[in-house]
Amino acid sequence: MSQEAVIVVGDRFEEFLANRGTVPVSALLERLRSGDLPESLTVSVGQGLSTEQLEELRGLVDRHAPTVTVAKPGIPERAQQRLTHKHDPVNVLIGPVGQVGEHVFAADLVLDDRVEVLADHLTGQHIPAITLLEAARQFWTVVTEQFYVTGPERTRFVIGSVSSSFHSFVFPLAATLRYELLELARTPVGTVFRCRISIQHGDTLASVVEAEYRVIPEPVSVKQEKIAARQAVANELAQLREPALAGV
Repeated sequence: MSQEAVIVVGDRFEEFLANRGTVPVSALLERLRSGDLPESLTVSVGQGLSTEQLEELRGLVDRHAPTVTVAKPGIPERAQQRLTHKHDPVNVLIGPVGQVGEHVFAADLVLDDRVEVLADHLTGQHIPAITLLEAARQFWTVVTEQFYVTGPERTRFVIGSVSSSFHSFVFPLAATLRYELLELARTPVGTVFRCRISIQHGDTLASVVEAEYRVIPEPVSVKQEKIAARQAVANELAQLREPALAGV
């Protein structure tokens, strides 16, 4: 019986695709469409696939079952675009969020290789740190929108601080994120959250991001920003006038 196992990733991960056993998604989809298959093919879904490619892959796997199977955790989906605060669905980096404990949540990393924080910043075989930081930001945004700030009032997120540590490379393979709420404080001008997000790559802890952010009503945020912008402009103009006044 002929058996085969492959890891499918986005076509842009060219250096990673030099590793034996990996296959670009375009080649795998073409193969599945043609039906050129061994007696048993197991596919592990890595990073870099678009939503359209994931949907086509899901349909082709169903068509060729049980010859073709997908390794756990399966074929991922993406979180709702509106919850991530992204205008372009290509830039959504995480899957749907689930609660796994008291104030603890989990999601898959689901990376499209056309994402804005990768399109002009891909060197080597690993996923850049800036991409992982954006995934963490989306994760805490979705958790907060879905589980803690659920009313009809429009809000804005204001980041107070972010710290990160990176312990190992994250390659374009399946990866998961874990959110732990460390502190929640309600104030007259919004709610302050402090959280820890860990990124797990297989059995390896690859990265930890800790953040403090405030969620405030949109009208309050707009007013604060306008006042700050006017003050910044006034300060800049005052500095520009100083040399002229000094010459009088």
